[in-house]
Amino acid sequence: MLTGWEQSYATEANTLAVGSERGVRIVTGGVNGRLLEQALRGRRPRFICIIASTDTALIPGVSAAGASVELIPYTAAADAEYLVEGAARCLPGVPCNPLGPPGPALITRAALELAGVSATIVNAGCRIAPSCATIELGGAPGGLISEGHAVPEAHDLFAAGWELGRSMDPDGEYLVLGESVPGGTTTALALLLALGVAADGRVSSSLARNAHPLKSQLAHLALACLPLGTAEKDPLGAVAVLGDPMQAAAAGVTAGAMTSGIPVLLAGGTQMVAVAALLQRLGYAVQERATAVSLGIATTRWVVDDPTADAAGLLREAAPDVPLLAAELSFAEAHHQLLREYERGLVKEGVGAGGAAVAATLSAGISCQQIEERVEELYDELPTSEAVVRG
Repeated sequence: MLTGWEQSYATEANTLAVGSERGVRIVTGGVNGRLLEQALRGRRPRFICIIASTDTALIPGVSAAGASVELIPYTAAADAEYLVEGAARCLPGVPCNPLGPPGPALITRAALELAGVSATIVNAGCRIAPSCATIELGGAPGGLISEGHAVPEAHDLFAAGWELGRSMDPDGEYLVLGESVPGGTTTALALLLALGVAADGRVSSSLARNAHPLKSQLAHLALACLPLGTAEKDPLGAVAVLGDPMQAAAAGVTAGAMTSGIPVLLAGGTQMVAVAALLQRLGYAVQERATAVSLGIATTRWVVDDPTADAAGLLREAAPDVPLLAAELSFAEAHHQLLREYERGLVKEGVGAGGAAVAATLSAGISCQQIEERVEELYDELPTSEAVVRG
């Protein structure tokens, strides 16, 4: 029997296909989803990926965003280098799941290449500095959330992000805002709980077996450090205690861009649901249905179809006016066995993969099949190493 959120999902979901190819699914949002799709179709996207680190990711079992715990600190920097330079410098190939599948930076680069869009990297506090051009927001790596002082500079990061978003040229563009933050679904859980969303057992994961008990344990330890009433009076104060640097920076960039009249597509899964919840509490995510929608989330079908999580339901509760779109990507018939592992939930999202794919479809008519084929070509170009297991 379907649960309430599954019945709602089944009723709302529909697909915007390119010809007969798999395309973009409107998962939630109804009218707002259609308005957002109409607002973005044919417009040129600008892609920004915010990178950051958090000590929470170093707890064994929290994250699979790296071939090992020792390599996790390099993940965000390597993702950035691969997007900008076409090759990671700080480690061979691209960051991989511990069981071998390559990370989602391959999808992001494939989609951006096909759409003719370059990537801009914004560093909100990365422990390993990438060897590529970045915009620096002056943040520091996030601390362990259970210690209660994860992002002391959260307000400054929001302000710096706001200035960046506000300075963007609104002429004909919209913003696709991705992230690379290992451990980010755990910090997302903590922030969602602080903001009043019942998120235990509902955030996604880079692991096939979602480590909900461990994530909830850490999140509730973090909540115990949050002074009563902080989240209601000062949502960014909650980020300072138990969030990660990306959350404050992404909320700032989004708010600044929207102030300039630039639509924003938050590219990610439940981490971006937490950013949407933050924007909702800050007053930036309330939208009138009678006007063109200027804020949405775009992810992959691996996130929205994940039986261990509930991205759609969380978004409906956290920011009900914000629609959720999903790229109907599939590696079920990929030539490489390790790409086919995506279908088992070993990798689902990250580095703005879903948003880049959605933007490629809406802006340039690129099909999911074209993106998948380009991913296979890029995978063939990766160097063989201990960190890149060939399929």
